[in-house]
Amino acid sequence: MINQFEISNYVKKQIQTYLSNKECDLATAMNDETMNADVAAILHDGFPTMVKKIYSLPKFQSFFWEKRELLQQHIANRLAAADKPRKGK
Repeated sequence: MINQFEISNYVKKQIQTYLSNKECDLATAMNDETMNADVAAILHDGFPTMVKKIYSLPKFQSFFWEKRELLQQHIANRLAAADKPRKGK
C-alpha cells in the first residue's frame, strides 16, 4: 500500500521538524515505539481521505511498528524523493 503514495513536501517538513525537535534521525524514531507511532500519524495524515477512512490510524500505526525494519529505508528513500522535482511538471 505504501508504495502507491508519495510523501508531499508538507509531510516531509512535518517529519523533519518532528525529528529535529526530538533530536534524532528517522532510524532512531522508528525504533522507539512512541516516536514510531508519531511518525506514522504524520504520514497517515498526508494520505488521501479515502485511504484514511479505509486504513485507520491505529491500524496503520500497528503496521508501521511491526514492519519498521522494512519501512525505515523505504520511508527514507521517499523523503529523499520528495526533494527531487517531478519530471514533466
